Amino acid sequence: MHLWKEKVNKINGSIEPEYNPIFGRLVNSEGPEVEQLSGLVAYGLYKVAKREWAADLRRRHQRGPTPEELHAYILTWTESRIRGLEEQAESVLGNFATSVVEDNTPKIREDALKGTSTRAIVLSIVANALYTLLLIGILIILRVSGVDLLSILGALSGK
Repeated sequence: MHLWKEKVNKINGSIEPEYNPIFGRLVNSEGPEVEQLSGLVAYGLYKVAKREWAADLRRRHQRGPTPEELHAYILTWTESRIRGLEEQAESVLGNFATSVVEDNTPKIREDALKGTSTRAIVLSIVANALYTLLLIGILIILRVSGVDLLSILGALSGK
């Protein structure tokens, strides 16, 4: 059984389902995906509340909600209740992100330190080798051009 109503499009006569307007209030399908995720979580929280309401009605009256009761339930979702859902969704996502980071921090730290020490040693060896080759190259160029660096250094030191 479909819980939504269907309406006839007056322009072309096609039948279109009439969806819950709360979805459109919570999920901006035109916005960035990050904002959509928050809205989808908020809509999920709305659906949990709606299911609890329907289960309570079923428990108390031994029947499911009528279409009129469903419509009245939707109308109870004021702007402040919608904002509350949005804030709750942001909190849920924030808590999820925090738990993911906390759960993975030891592994991230271990990987960073493991890669850092080996990589740093290799880079240091390569840099020192290149620097030494550069100095040797400069000395060779000076010697070939007739500059006696040892004589200059001896003269500067007074020997």
